[in-house]
Amino acid sequence: MAAFPKPRTNDEARDLITKFVRGYAAAIPQNNFDQAFYKACVCASATLETDSETAKAVFRLVIPPTFVNSPDPANPTIHGGAIAHFFDSCTSMPLLCVKNIWDGSWSGVSRNLNVTYLRPPKEGEVIVIESEVIQSSRNIATIRGVMIRESDGKLLATCQHDKAKPHRPGPRILPVKL
Repeated sequence: MAAFPKPRTNDEARDLITKFVRGYAAAIPQNNFDQAFYKACVCASATLETDSETAKAVFRLVIPPTFVNSPDPANPTIHGGAIAHFFDSCTSMPLLCVKNIWDGSWSGVSRNLNVTYLRPPKEGEVIVIESEVIQSSRNIATIRGVMIRESDGKLLATCQHDKAKPHRPGPRILPVKL
């Protein structure tokens, strides 16, 4: 996997995340389930890790109709799986802001994603997802995420996302004898 350039400023970090989001959206098929998310997602800010600051990224998006859970037009709530997907993506990206994370390679693979749902966001609402790397080591990272409705500041959901650096080559899988 190719290494990403290490950003030197918070603006460069935000631009790098934006470049990744746009590049990923352009590379996946137009009918991919998460295409609408990547088109709507904007990295509002990023913070590089320093000796006194943790790596962070803040995302903003208007929830597209693709992720509506209910056919009731009076209550167009968003599917919990979509919320988990939003967190999976948005909590992975601030790893690009961590000093010396995994030799500059991308953000690894999900090991665990624990989401707590508090209030359902609805289609068309503007949400903000704040992501913060709370721990990172040579092979594992833990990121905290919060989802807030922009209009009233209400907390909608939280998550803890554990990521692992994949070791290449993959494990050798031996045939199972039955």
